[in-house]
Order: sequence, then C-alpha cells, then structure tokens
Amino acid sequence: MGATSFHQSVPKKNYESAKQAFRELVEDALYEHGHDPYSGTIATCSLSGEINEPESDKHYENALEELSKRECVYFETQDKYHFIGWASC
Repeated sequence: MGATSFHQSVPKKNYESAKQAFRELVEDALYEHGHDPYSGTIATCSLSGEINEPESDKHYENALEELSKRECVYFETQDKYHFIGWASC
C-alpha cells in the first residue's frame, strides 16, 4: 500500500465552490473506480484546505511534499480549481 500524487483541474464556471467541485470529483472517481480505499484516485482523500497558486515547479513540488497520504488541497487560477494531493494505492 502506497501513495500516488495527483493533480486534477476543473473549470470554476461549472461549480459554486471548490468544495462542490471536490465532492463531484470524488463522486466521479467512485463511479469510475469503485469504493476501493486504495484506488489511487481523489476518492481516497479528504480536502484539507486551500494553498496559494504555486509560482514554479519547485513550489508545486514543495506543496506536495508538505501533504500527508490521503490529503488533498486546492488552489485557484483565473478560470479553474486545481486539486493536488496523495491518493492511496
């Protein structure tokens, strides 16, 4: 049992909030991959908060390194919500 990083982006215009977007991404992952607690998808994670948009690849990597297994955070750009984290697999 391990962890794999993920990054999923969705258009902000399709959701009222980042929390709603996260819930729908989880529902989609459950539909596509089932309820396996080690599916390696966003469905294995809890949303723990918002971060500032990473300014570079190094900042992005540092943001991931600060997260625990099964933890997801998000950041916003002008038109998208971005979710990053570590999914159990």
